[in-house]
Amino acid sequence: MYLVFEIGGSNMRIGFSKDGKSLAGSKIVVAPQDFEEGMTLVQKIASEFCGNEKILGVAGGIAGPLNKEKSQLANSTHLPQWVGKPFKKRLEELFQSRVILDNDCVMAALGESSFGAGKNSKIMAYVAVGTGVGGARIIDGKLDNNYLGFEPGHQIIVPSGNLCKCGGKGHLEAYIGGSYFEKLYGQKGENITDEKIWDEVAFHFALGIYNTIVHWSPEIVVLGGSVMKSIPIERVRFHLGELMYVYKEIPKIEKAILGDDAGLLGALSLLSPQN
Repeated sequence: MYLVFEIGGSNMRIGFSKDGKSLAGSKIVVAPQDFEEGMTLVQKIASEFCGNEKILGVAGGIAGPLNKEKSQLANSTHLPQWVGKPFKKRLEELFQSRVILDNDCVMAALGESSFGAGKNSKIMAYVAVGTGVGGARIIDGKLDNNYLGFEPGHQIIVPSGNLCKCGGKGHLEAYIGGSYFEKLYGQKGENITDEKIWDEVAFHFALGIYNTIVHWSPEIVVLGGSVMKSIPIERVRFHLGELMYVYKEIPKIEKAILGDDAGLLGALSLLSPQN
């Protein structure tokens, strides 16, 4: 049995696999703010899935950058009580098995690269818009080398602009992240029906994607996350076309297709025998 998980800014999704190749089931719960409460919940759900069967591997992602050893959360605007806690060590103690940790968007990117919209691409950029904004660069199905992790949501698109929860100003996340809509537009994203608002969001997203393209030079940009269900991708493509002059050919801009399973499948891909 294999255990996989995705811990976002709002929810925690936990799944399991019997063969290490496909998901056999999953469950979604609210992500606890308290670290130990979160560990207890992971253990409880794992027991529901696996019973007394041996768990051969554990892998998953969490919202925010990890330390260089990929053993604990280094910073988080959404789960501050998890920062600096012995995440990997606690999972190793609980399950007595191999544990692989990374950013939640990295896991989703690996899922889309291996099984989804970016399958068979050589260079894929993944950007996810949910509570916040994250992403990763995948080359030949593998996470690109990096030092501190990828954080495309914290690129500056408006100098001295909107205040981001990290403390910076003008970051992409502060214009399109789901947790900012109520402050920006007076209502939660799921309640917004005004096409002008979504077009404004699409424009700001296009600014971020433009920067991502000229820095990462991908052949495809895959857009995921819960808020992407509402952002009109055709308007993102339109605004990107208006911005792009340096390249004659714009990379493909596609929606992620794996939905809630992307991060779990990405984590599972890291537990395969060849890894």
